[in-house]
Amino acid sequence: MRVRPQLKSIAVVRRSAEVILVGQALEATYLDDPDGSTTALLRLLAQGSHTVAELPAAMRAHGYQVTDAEMTDAVHALDEIGVLLRAGADDTLDPDTRRRHGSNLRFYDVFAGLDRAGVDFHRAMAAADVLLLGAGGLGSGVLQSLVGLGVGRVRLVDFDTVEEGNLARQFAYRRSDVGRPKVDAARDWAAGYSPGTTRVDAVHERVTGVDSLRRLGAGASLIVCAIDSPDDVHLLVNEAAFDLGVPAVVGGLQYSTMFYWSVGPGVSSCRLCLELNRGDEEQDTPGMADRSVVLAAGRVNRATGPIAQLLAGFVTLEAGRYLTRTDPPVAAGVYHTIELADGMSATRSPWPRNPRCPLCARTTAA
Repeated sequence: MRVRPQLKSIAVVRRSAEVILVGQALEATYLDDPDGSTTALLRLLAQGSHTVAELPAAMRAHGYQVTDAEMTDAVHALDEIGVLLRAGADDTLDPDTRRRHGSNLRFYDVFAGLDRAGVDFHRAMAAADVLLLGAGGLGSGVLQSLVGLGVGRVRLVDFDTVEEGNLARQFAYRRSDVGRPKVDAARDWAAGYSPGTTRVDAVHERVTGVDSLRRLGAGASLIVCAIDSPDDVHLLVNEAAFDLGVPAVVGGLQYSTMFYWSVGPGVSSCRLCLELNRGDEEQDTPGMADRSVVLAAGRVNRATGPIAQLLAGFVTLEAGRYLTRTDPPVAAGVYHTIELADGMSATRSPWPRNPRCPLCARTTAA
């Protein structure tokens, strides 16, 4: 199949003898254009109607002599700076999918190039199988986002039933769902919202340990953890991710601080590394090892609807990076926090691998 390069939907500004392309992250690329040939080429590329082999003739029709080799080099250079995509790639999808996922496809265009089109990222999402732990404020929000993205399958695990208080922040549920298992109500919501697109398997079960996670996640592409019990659930999910050989994305709310992080087994540092690092720091800091808890913090749910939606967005974006490979994960071995009670201040705290981590050592040895 002959590829037709097309200029992405970006701003192009001409100034004196140069052209300025403003694209991803509002980055500006300056191209010399003393004779107007670059502007002419960009106009042709915006149409997306010519193959690389056809472009020299199209340029000659506009009064510019360009060899085949020069055109090949020019298109390659523009693709290298990320401003080209494959024209007509959307046509390989059925009309219903194009209409429903049009904005998703245009988002993927940001990361697309001549070698990989937006439809390829969409197909990767459609083929994904996610183990989603939790159908509460964060979990139901992640489910809604995954369904909107057209993920292929979600294994939704939760043991709670819908309560009236959930309706303040869990928008997959209606008042008529009160008293039903959350997983059943969420499954029905997904079936009504996107029939025939995302399969949601409702698992009314409590997570008890690594064994149950291995069983629940066998064959999955990724784990999303949106629960906070049992107390060591983050370590359990971390270990299960290594056993299953899949990434894990974790998010939550501690008092007034939203947080999320992820683990790529064998690629990034892991959650156990962080625990071991903290233990080492306590041993090396005078007085830290002698601390004791006087009053334990109670479990209070402070998540409002906007908080749950915002956090679900961050978590789902990170999950999407793993599933589609648009760009590298931003939270792999990196603790991201957003402080709601301090001007929405954000921190990004990477942690190193711990040399004593048995999980990371296992993947290194392999």
